[in-house]
Amino acid sequence: MGKASERQDSPVTGTAADGMVRVSFGADGLIKSVTIAPQAKRLAMGDIADAVLEALSAAQEELLRRVADGRREADQEAAQRLSRELEEINAEYLRQTAVYQQMGAEILKRMDG
Repeated sequence: MGKASERQDSPVTGTAADGMVRVSFGADGLIKSVTIAPQAKRLAMGDIADAVLEALSAAQEELLRRVADGRREADQEAAQRLSRELEEINAEYLRQTAVYQQMGAEILKRMDG
């Protein structure tokens, strides 16, 4: 899970207003920073507020996507691990069955002889 977990631990950033507004989340889901570029002064306050919300929403969506990807990856790993364990159990069952069959054959041979 190396690259995926590293990516999940990295900050998530959403941008708006042509990059003049940036909101970053940490992997813990908490807002780490809100940055408004000086060029945003030419925008109306309402537009700046809308841009902050847009950047916030974009960052949240990316964070949720990463969490979902991580869960999917964990589910796949768990399914692969379970599959390997079931194969090992099945192989052991087949070995034990062969031993019991051999023992049964020996018992029948001794009873007949």
